[in-house]
Amino acid sequence: MESIIKPKRPSGKGWVYEGSADTQVTLGYEGHVWWFPEQGISVISAVEVAHDPKDIDKGPEYHVSVSKRGGRCSRNEAKFVCKVFDMTGAEEDNHVPNGFVRNFWMPVAEYLIGHECHCKDEEPAMVEDKGDFVWRGITGID
Repeated sequence: MESIIKPKRPSGKGWVYEGSADTQVTLGYEGHVWWFPEQGISVISAVEVAHDPKDIDKGPEYHVSVSKRGGRCSRNEAKFVCKVFDMTGAEEDNHVPNGFVRNFWMPVAEYLIGHECHCKDEEPAMVEDKGDFVWRGITGID
């Protein structure tokens, strides 16, 4: 789906553009894959609209997914990515059991930045890597 709001691009040197992301991983929206060979970091950057009937409508959000050499990056590496993709203040929100990708979301509408997902109060937190990574379980599934 084409949008006038474009996915975030990295600042600084060393980033390699790998092409368009598969729309199956970007909720059908435009996304781009970036590679930082110096640290082995891969990033998918997109603008998506994730609908959650239990939460307020945030409209389009910048979404950056980060991995490292096919595995999970550290919190500090994720902070580095958020900085170079101008995503400082983005909310980390992961929902894949034992996932290796760290997901960061930031509303395009600046007045909504900082609004945390209701899931942080309602869904159990699964803590891994000695507290460095948290993902949320899904409740109410039989």
